[in-house]
Amino acid sequence: MLAEERRKRILELLAENGSVTVAALSELFAVVPITVRRDLELLEKERMLVRTHGGAVLHVEPFLDRPLTAKETLNQEVKMKIAQTAASLVNNGETIILDEGSTCIEVARALRSDKNITVVTNGIKVALELTPYTNITTILIGGVCGHQNFVAYGHETIDSFAKIRAHKYFMGIDALVSGHGISDGDPHQVQLKRTKAASSQTVIGVADQSKLGKIAVAYVGPAGMMNRLIMNAPVPESFKRSLSEERVELIEVQ
Repeated sequence: MLAEERRKRILELLAENGSVTVAALSELFAVVPITVRRDLELLEKERMLVRTHGGAVLHVEPFLDRPLTAKETLNQEVKMKIAQTAASLVNNGETIILDEGSTCIEVARALRSDKNITVVTNGIKVALELTPYTNITTILIGGVCGHQNFVAYGHETIDSFAKIRAHKYFMGIDALVSGHGISDGDPHQVQLKRTKAASSQTVIGVADQSKLGKIAVAYVGPAGMMNRLIMNAPVPESFKRSLSEERVELIEVQ
């Protein structure tokens, strides 16, 4: 078995069981323990696991949710680069769905161009960024207004998105872990994101690397619910392999 295949299997076992031991892996792969330790050391450097005495556990950091105003100041330069790449994927005449988070606000700002497009969103700040531009038709979906994140949610919001037919959905991501998929700090977002994805031909995730290796309270779905993911480089090789297996195209932003 090649080293790359061995490390892939280690991550699969971690996703299934939460932990592995050097002894068990050495026996499974028919290699000496030092080979397994080198594999674990490399995967730890890529933030995919945490080594323990005699083995390793899955690398998972707690997700700390913040108000939208606080999120907007974090990793702003990286988010702007991701947003510019996202905006370049939008074609003239398209209808897109845009999430409400801080990265998607940057996408809204990057969309200011001469393209004639329609943007559907439940993000109040996203809509405010777009309404001054006559070439952009902005549809703001209503519902119950969230106090911290300037977002509409609820059954009416979900029903409205279910009636939309969009070319692309740009999905903001709170937390993403190889083998565990996408999760969100707000349980109200789960069905909303799933409905937006179902209403769109292409789902494009937008996230900076601070979202990797974290699990938030509400599970949204597997990474494979995305067709593409835009993320700042360098993305860990093991995570690239995981995305490839789920047929997610990775666009790395320098």
